[in-house]
Amino acid sequence: MLIVIYGLPGTGKSYFARHLEKETGAYYLNTDMIREKIDKKGKYDIKSKQEVYGKLMQQAKEELIKGSDVIADGTFHKNSRRKEFADIARETGHRIFFIEMKSDEATIKKRLEKKRKYSEADFEVYKQLKKEFETQPEVNLKLWSDSQTVDEMITKTKKLIYG
Repeated sequence: MLIVIYGLPGTGKSYFARHLEKETGAYYLNTDMIREKIDKKGKYDIKSKQEVYGKLMQQAKEELIKGSDVIADGTFHKNSRRKEFADIARETGHRIFFIEMKSDEATIKKRLEKKRKYSEADFEVYKQLKKEFETQPEVNLKLWSDSQTVDEMITKTKKLIYG
C-alpha cells in the first residue's frame, strides 16, 4: 500500500508519519530529506520541486515493486502531484490512501518558529502555500494534530488501512 501524508507546513505531517512508520513497518520517504540528499536545500523553484517529487516518486515506485508498503510525506499542495502518486499505486497494483494533516493556524505559527532538522518552511512559506493549496475531494482521512493525540491518529489510520 502507498500512504500519502500531506498538508501545509507545520501541520505535523512528519511527526505523525514517523510514528506511523514505526507502527506499520512501512518504508518512509520525506520530501525534505530527499531535498537535502539531492542538494536542493533552499531551492523551491518549479524545476527543483519537480526534481524532489520526481525522486520521491521513483523511490516510492521502487519500494512498491519490491513489495514494501510506503509512506510518502510532503506538502503535496497540488492535486496534480497527488494524482501522479495515485497513478504509481495503480501501476504497481497497490492501494493508496490520502491522509491530510490539519492544525489551527496559531499552533502552526508556533511550530514553525522552532528550528526543525530538515524542513526550512517558516510562517511566510506556510501563508504562500496556503494560498496555492488545492483541496482534494477524495481524501481518505483528515487528522487534526493540534486536537488529536498521535495514538488517536494512529488508531484512526490503522482502522482505515486495515479495516
